[in-house]
Amino acid sequence: TMKENQEIDDSKRRDLFVFVRQTMCIAAMYPFGYYLRHSGLLAQILVRVLDLVYELFNLFVSVHIAALFICTIYINYGKGDLDFFVNCLIQTIIYLWMIAMKLYFRRIRPALLDELLADINENYQPRSAIGLSYVTMAGAYRMSKLWIKTYVYCCYIGTIFWLALPIVYRDRSLPLACWYPFDYTQPIVYEVVFFLQAMGQIQVAATFASSSGLHMVLCVLISGQYDVLFCSLKNVLATTYVKMGASLAELKQLQAEQSVSDAEPSQYTYSLELQTPVQELLQENLKSPSSPDFLRAFRAAFVECIGHHRYIIATLKKMEKFYSPIWFVKIGEVTFLMCLVAFVSTKSTSANSFMRMVSLGQYLLLVLYELFIICYFADIVNQNSQRCGEALWRSPWQRHVREVRQDYLFFMLNSRRHFQLTAGKISNLNVERFRGTITTAFSFLTLLQKMDARG
Repeated sequence: TMKENQEIDDSKRRDLFVFVRQTMCIAAMYPFGYYLRHSGLLAQILVRVLDLVYELFNLFVSVHIAALFICTIYINYGKGDLDFFVNCLIQTIIYLWMIAMKLYFRRIRPALLDELLADINENYQPRSAIGLSYVTMAGAYRMSKLWIKTYVYCCYIGTIFWLALPIVYRDRSLPLACWYPFDYTQPIVYEVVFFLQAMGQIQVAATFASSSGLHMVLCVLISGQYDVLFCSLKNVLATTYVKMGASLAELKQLQAEQSVSDAEPSQYTYSLELQTPVQELLQENLKSPSSPDFLRAFRAAFVECIGHHRYIIATLKKMEKFYSPIWFVKIGEVTFLMCLVAFVSTKSTSANSFMRMVSLGQYLLLVLYELFIICYFADIVNQNSQRCGEALWRSPWQRHVREVRQDYLFFMLNSRRHFQLTAGKISNLNVERFRGTITTAFSFLTLLQKMDARG
């Protein structure tokens, strides 16, 4: 039936990083050669060459625009136009961060990135263990696609909007106002310079979307794995009964007791819990070649849950190792960027101020959006890491308290240590960090406005 086909599809293993990997390829932060890794030698060599050319071209675009803005800051320093000076500083920070991200993902830590993505794709659990109920990764996968696509499209709209300003005003100005050592308004020269700046803006969108977007996708997927683990832990006694070859009466009695222990709704972050018919559990009994006693069956079921928990923690440690240095710098970068964008927005008084206000307003919203997804999704992971022991209490443990007591207590003691994603091992990433960064940014904004008022 259609429902059965949907359940089978939801339980299938799949590549969880299709869209975000494509975005990283556009940003030259991941090789296009990944898609031809099983092709012939000649095709692989050709793709590697094209990958290198594309990467070098994007680095040239990023580096030369950053260098031009640095020159612009140097030339205009001390001339009293704080609005223009701060605007150039914003673009310099954005392009320097973009260069750093490209090098970090592609040249400094590509092996760790590949290991992290491959480990998740190869070892994640598509669905929970057999039991009275089950969840799959389908909900988390759909949610990760929804969030990453929304974020990527917002980044593209926000940064490419700057390209529309010169087209709207038709004054042969450039999207990015910086100094050039030649007259860029000449025919052909203007078109080439405009094209390079357009490429730069597209790369800004792709790079920011890739670096923060991958973090968001990883957090959503790991939260989905916690959902799968919670359901397996909650159903660990049902899994044990199936392995034992329990009768229909025993399974129904267990189901009645578990429904009392497990009455609370909305237990999962992204997954939808579905009930398994008891008749289906009996069919699983028939598939089992042997019928071990309760203790052996319980240990077999519980060891699988422990292994899954260890896998999640190991994946989080890799994620922390990869992202912690980035977010340490990112928190400072976002603080200053938020402050500077807000300052320039309040200072925009030129004839085309409305369009500039819209552009800068989009930048400010994107900066806030990026900081939010970094902190919020890290907080979700932290909350999920504290709930493993709670899932065990939802099983009818009192039926076999003597047999399971030691294993339950051991697991709960070990799972009490929650996992916290950090910025450089110094600051925890959570909603409080989001609020604190905004407060700090607007404190700097107040200081900047006072400096401007003094002249």
